[in-house]
Amino acid sequence: MSLKVATLQKHRHTAGVCSSASRLCGRGIHRFGATIPLLKPITASMIKEAATGVEFPLVEKLWVGDEMRCMGASNRVKKIAFVGVKLYAIALSVEAQLAAKELGVRDRGNFFETDDDYCCALVDGAFIKSLELVLVRNIRGKQFIDAIDDSLRPRLALSGDLGSLEKLQNFFVNMSLSKGTVIKMAFSQDSKVDICVRESRPPTFENEIPDLCIESPSLSRALLELYLGSESIIPKAKKEWADGAKSLLESEKIRRDTRPGGSG
Repeated sequence: MSLKVATLQKHRHTAGVCSSASRLCGRGIHRFGATIPLLKPITASMIKEAATGVEFPLVEKLWVGDEMRCMGASNRVKKIAFVGVKLYAIALSVEAQLAAKELGVRDRGNFFETDDDYCCALVDGAFIKSLELVLVRNIRGKQFIDAIDDSLRPRLALSGDLGSLEKLQNFFVNMSLSKGTVIKMAFSQDSKVDICVRESRPPTFENEIPDLCIESPSLSRALLELYLGSESIIPKAKKEWADGAKSLLESEKIRRDTRPGGSG
C-alpha cells in the first residue's frame, strides 16, 4: 500500500459537546456563592504537541464508543547516526465519561501515588482508548513496524500469540508512510484493536472504517504498554498522560461534590 505525501489538515471541534464528566468549562460550577472551575478554562479546542507543532483535538468521536478526550501529546525521537530525529507526534485519548468514573473509583481506593499508577489505570480501565500517531518525516512501513517489533515480540511470544503480530507486520510492511500520515489505533473493551491509516487527518474519525481489526488481548495490551508501560519507548509522554488523567479525575471529583448528597 502506498500513501502519498499530504498536508495535515487542521479541523475545528466545538468543545461545548463535552460530557458532564469531562467538560472543560471556563464558567465553572456555582456553589455556596463561589465559582468552581471544572478544569482549566478552554482557550482552544486543540492540543498542540510543542516539539513538532502537531495539533490533536481535545474532544472527538471515533467509529466506536462515546466521546473521547485527549490526555496529552508527546513525540517519538529516534537516534539516527547519533542524532536525535523526531519521527512522529503521538496523543492518547480515552472514553471520557467512563474513564472519569473509573479513575474516581480508583482514587477513592487510594490507588494513586505515582504517574505510573495513573498510566496503569489508563491501560487497565474498562473504557475505550485511542493512540494517534502523526508522522513528521517520511518513513517506510517496514521501518515503523521493525522499530516496535523488538518490544512487542517477547510479549506476544510469551502469550503464544505471534500470529497477531504477524498480521500487524503484514499490514504495515509494504506501506510508504509520508510526512503528515495519521495512524489511529482504537482499543476496545473486548480486547480488539482497530487501526486506521490516512494520508492526512480527516475532519472526524466518527465515520471512518478501520483498515485492520485484530482481536487479541495480548496484542492490545502490548501496544498500550509499549507507550504507557514501565518500559515505554516514550517515557516523557507518560507524565503528559498522567497529568491528563489527573485533570479528568479532578473533574469527576467536582461532579460528585456538586451533586445532591455529595456523591453519585
